[in-house]
Amino acid sequence: MKDREQDNVSLALLAHDLRTPLSAMRLTAELIGNGPLNEDQTEKLSILIKSIDALTALTGELVATTDAEPGSGPVFQRVSDVVQDCADLFRVAAEEKRLDFEVRIEDRASGIETGHPAELRRVVAALLDNAVKYTEEGAVRICVDQVGNSDSGGSDAGGQDWVLISVVDTGPGIGAEEAAHLFQPFRRGRHGLAAGPGAGLGLWGADRLLHALGGELVLVDSNMEGCRFDIRLPLNKRKKVPTSEARMDRGSPELEHSVAVKTHVLIVDDNDTNCRLLSTLLESFGCSYEVAKSGDQALSLVKSNCYDVVLMDLNMPGKNGIETAREIRAVPGAALLPLVAVSAALETVGEGELREAGFLETVSKPILPADLYAVLERSMRRTGAD
Repeated sequence: MKDREQDNVSLALLAHDLRTPLSAMRLTAELIGNGPLNEDQTEKLSILIKSIDALTALTGELVATTDAEPGSGPVFQRVSDVVQDCADLFRVAAEEKRLDFEVRIEDRASGIETGHPAELRRVVAALLDNAVKYTEEGAVRICVDQVGNSDSGGSDAGGQDWVLISVVDTGPGIGAEEAAHLFQPFRRGRHGLAAGPGAGLGLWGADRLLHALGGELVLVDSNMEGCRFDIRLPLNKRKKVPTSEARMDRGSPELEHSVAVKTHVLIVDDNDTNCRLLSTLLESFGCSYEVAKSGDQALSLVKSNCYDVVLMDLNMPGKNGIETAREIRAVPGAALLPLVAVSAALETVGEGELREAGFLETVSKPILPADLYAVLERSMRRTGAD
């Protein structure tokens, strides 16, 4: 049991550490997007950002899995959004091979949600990766639909409704002998072996993920003109959200009527990369700032300078963010200074502990410009500085 706990901790730490370079990549991509780009560059940059977000979601899933709190619920996301975002990652590769690449979302399935978006993204990515990789001409298509048990061919005889995601390609197909071992680990077909190095774990992993969610992965059809895989997932109790609901725009905020431009910010972080990223963002908002590389340095600066907001990393050597926040609150004149916790692992710190230490807001890494701007704006309004 101890070994398993240590493995979980190591995995969570690895996932946590990956968030810093992912945050740098994401923010750098967004800053590039603020410059002049043509239509093709804008589209490719969007795909890059979605790819980074997909990796970030996977790291979040790992941290949550290894440090899950009792009673914590799933994060719901529309299946159509997961599929569309995942498909966008493979669109460029398909276009380079001159393949027709189509995503179709049936109206009756457009609002269906999943409580396991990270797992579904991994399964869809495995299928699309194979489809695009092995299809030399023709098309790759993915469709999302809702079906009843009799329509889906599912194994449940209780009239279960299913989310059905079909991935169809015009590739070389899969022979009967290969199909018999399709979902076994470390098994690759002749086309996979011819394509180059690989572990033979993609379909096996996808199949295991779906079974853990009560679903299944099925090879429906395969012939010399391609094949079709179906992902079948039972519907959640929270089936639908309004189809008219707009997806949240998490891009850079408009700063024409900026509140943040009046803000003088103290950045507290021992990581040089994080400091550069935050300072670059603050500069783009028109804010002034200073940097402290430790809790002690932050305390010294707060005692001798006036700040409107403090952006503080929680995980610092020596005096951590929680301890530093408590001591800042004891500094004369700093009792109402807005403190913002900035961390890649906010889910591992209780909200009560953050509030008790004096934090009024949080910003999660990777930092999204719109999120940071909103926090700065709320902080200024809270203190009446605007």
